[in-house]
Amino acid sequence: MPIGLVVFSWNKRIGAEVSIRYPEDFQVSNETLMRIFSTHAFEESGGFLSIMIGALNIASYYSGPEIGTYISLFLSLEDDPDSYEDAILDATSIILSHRNLEQLRPIIPIIYAQMVIYPNFTDEQKIAAVLSDRAKRIILDNLEKDGSSTKGELINLLKDTMQLEHFDINTALNSLIKLGLTLLSSVKELSTEGVFLIGNAFVTRIPPAMTSRRLKQLELSSEIENDYLSKMKAYFEQYKPNPTDNERILEIIIDPDTYTILNLLRLAPVTKQSLNKVEKSVRDMNLALKKLLDTDLLRIIKNKKDEEYYLLKSDIRVQKYFPEYIINTIRLNYNQKTKPSQILIEHLKLLRESYATLQKEIKSTKHLKLFLNQIRKPYVIKKIDETIKIVKKGKKEASIPVTKLKEDLYNRILEDAYKLIGFPPPNHSKT
Repeated sequence: MPIGLVVFSWNKRIGAEVSIRYPEDFQVSNETLMRIFSTHAFEESGGFLSIMIGALNIASYYSGPEIGTYISLFLSLEDDPDSYEDAILDATSIILSHRNLEQLRPIIPIIYAQMVIYPNFTDEQKIAAVLSDRAKRIILDNLEKDGSSTKGELINLLKDTMQLEHFDINTALNSLIKLGLTLLSSVKELSTEGVFLIGNAFVTRIPPAMTSRRLKQLELSSEIENDYLSKMKAYFEQYKPNPTDNERILEIIIDPDTYTILNLLRLAPVTKQSLNKVEKSVRDMNLALKKLLDTDLLRIIKNKKDEEYYLLKSDIRVQKYFPEYIINTIRLNYNQKTKPSQILIEHLKLLRESYATLQKEIKSTKHLKLFLNQIRKPYVIKKIDETIKIVKKGKKEASIPVTKLKEDLYNRILEDAYKLIGFPPPNHSKT
């Protein structure tokens, strides 16, 4: 288990200049920081290293000479530093995207808490971490619009948008690639390595799986039971995902404390006594409960015996999906001649390979269940192959059918969630 985090730069005249130390009383000698600096010096371009210095076990990342920042996570001797590589890279992306150190300091405890448990992060948490990272969201939004880009173009976009002098694109792309959202490929028409969208994700609220039968087990008065169900139904008849609310609920998923409680409440309503059983896993129970209340995820009600129950007011779904609409984006780029044909063909081939791989994997594993309905559509491969032929021949314009993939996915998710609680889906899910 990690024991401390140090972020520093190296000054040739005075040595290590520490900007972040967490916990604040965590002590590490200047000699140790010099050894970390010296070890990274052999990797001039920067990167991740696992380092042993005496009895110290360290997972460390150097951003490279342009930025000149070292992010070092100190571990227990029994820890495997390599299992924290993704945690370091994700933390680095967030840390380096903050120009103002004072704005960064308040979120360091959350970043550190995520690093501690990152080796045990669920896929849901990993996707949520990507969607809540501003730099990665900018990358995905750009690729969603254009289909593909280059590392160089993305660096310039991020530097301009986030007002940064330098940006480490490799740390930002790391988790996008590992989650199957993007791929890198070299195409001779591109000045730098190409970045291609092959997957995407979104977040939404859904009704909790709270059936009438479950509610009756709580021995609520009929008035309270009906009030709970009717208010939930009314809420979701009006609800539509929006960026501000998405940010709020993503924070719940990536905060280890609120996520622990959320998962407990997903199983069933609980009493205060039941909550106390997970208190050792939660740093601040009262703060975590307040966050859940403030984000309209938690409701506290009393039964006929005046016993308090904690139950979900709404739940969260983090959804990964295959970006079928990107085929239309490629067709539009072809018609408008905004990208060279070889880049479009390379993207189509990557999409085909990704889709075909997912079709095979879905038969042998359950972890891709979020893709299930999409991956069984045989016409997608056919549509990709037709587009490759059109682009290769280059003689006619490609037709561009209308598609509302995100909206359709959301509506299907909401319909399934409503079936669980025995309610007909709201009217807007049919549009």
